[in-house]
Amino acid sequence: MIRDRGDWVISRQRVWGVPLPIFYAENGEPVITPETIDHAAKLIGEFGSNVWFEREAKDLLPEGFTHPGSPNGEFTKEMDIMDVWFDSGSSHEAVLRAREDLTFPADMYLEGSDQYRGWFNSSITTSVAINGVAPYKTVLSQGFVLDGEGRKMSKSLGNTVLPEKVVKNMGADIIRLWVSSVDYESDVRISDDILKQVSETYRKIRNTMRFLIGNTEDFQPKEHAVAYEELRSVDQYLMARLDQVVETCVTAYKEYEFSTIYQTIMNFCTVDLSAFYLDFAKDVVYIEKEDNLERRAMQTVFYEVLVKLAKLLTPIIPHTTEEIWSFLKEEEQYAQLAELPESSIREDQAGILGQWGKFMDIRDAALKALEVARNEKTIGKSFEAHLSLFVDEETKALFASLDANLEQLFIVSQLDINELTAAPAEAMQFDNLAILVEHAHGETCERCRAIKEEVGTIEDAATLCGRCADIVKSEYPEALVPEEA
Repeated sequence: MIRDRGDWVISRQRVWGVPLPIFYAENGEPVITPETIDHAAKLIGEFGSNVWFEREAKDLLPEGFTHPGSPNGEFTKEMDIMDVWFDSGSSHEAVLRAREDLTFPADMYLEGSDQYRGWFNSSITTSVAINGVAPYKTVLSQGFVLDGEGRKMSKSLGNTVLPEKVVKNMGADIIRLWVSSVDYESDVRISDDILKQVSETYRKIRNTMRFLIGNTEDFQPKEHAVAYEELRSVDQYLMARLDQVVETCVTAYKEYEFSTIYQTIMNFCTVDLSAFYLDFAKDVVYIEKEDNLERRAMQTVFYEVLVKLAKLLTPIIPHTTEEIWSFLKEEEQYAQLAELPESSIREDQAGILGQWGKFMDIRDAALKALEVARNEKTIGKSFEAHLSLFVDEETKALFASLDANLEQLFIVSQLDINELTAAPAEAMQFDNLAILVEHAHGETCERCRAIKEEVGTIEDAATLCGRCADIVKSEYPEALVPEEA
């Protein structure tokens, strides 16, 4: 900006504005000295800038002021005003330097992209001239808001979107979430359809958080939290993904990349949580005993996700996160008083992410095979399936290292692992993997809905599978109906 700009004509021929404190002697010579400027500044500070236009030149000069070019003591005053960009461009002196609660340089100058020729430019020009440095540490500029078709908004076109109308119909958090979703460095579009899409994303995030809140109601962090070392591998994987989300979002906040935060959290809620972890979590948090270690482990993860996502989302959707915060058991009374979360990067994190990344590839293949089976009417829902996986030795070792309940993870009733070479012709083929989907054998457990061969064979619990029978006999014996003799 400084190197390439030409001379700047700071005077304007207008009838209202900030005056140029210049006088002219009788011979036409400009009179502008520290003494005259200080006196004019004192008068304007006391009476306002209109004093320049209300008084004669002699009444604006220091008492007894003389100049060689005015032997008769007559002077005239400049009637041009300053360029308004000079006014705002010198605010670093009039504001930052003048106010004790502010510091120079400013942390940030924020304005539209047109201000590269305006305020940003005039500010750096005046500051470099006076101080030798820019008046700001960072400049952030945004584009203009256009309608859904990319046109400039105007009343005549009837394409304006009123923020107060959006707030009334959808809530303030929707318009705030829209702001975070766009690349503000360029011109951005807004319309009812675009806001509906943002509203759908908001609904997904809200529903995810509501599920987590509902399933941590009986969870007290100080009493029930499970140490990281005691978590199952899949729980540690989710914690590792959460740490990645935190690290990405905190960095994005520092760099003002709000759309990165939007995309990262949306992807985490829809892919990692809704489509994976929460999908099979119901088989644990709904079915197992209240104080079952696996259940408490998952609740530990749920609660950690709630707290960290609430903190990350508070600058964007504060009304929603305050509502979420009211259900949590945190020391800070309000989410807005909490600091941004910190990631807990652990030594084993890379290995865990690598292991589960490979597993997710296998799971994606299994989901495709299950979808084909549904379309062919072999099964209705996935938990009606018997899944046969034909894998190589590397994948067998992977499954063993995960130490996980694969039937839960694949959301099927029955699963077996076989040699890759034993895959039948009708199995779906993938890279070093074959999958066969059949209908599970047995009857449906009325409690967990899994199909198990032992259903109907357990004394006093003929409608339950072995797992559910053990839980009900232990926790709810009064619910069992003895078989008739």
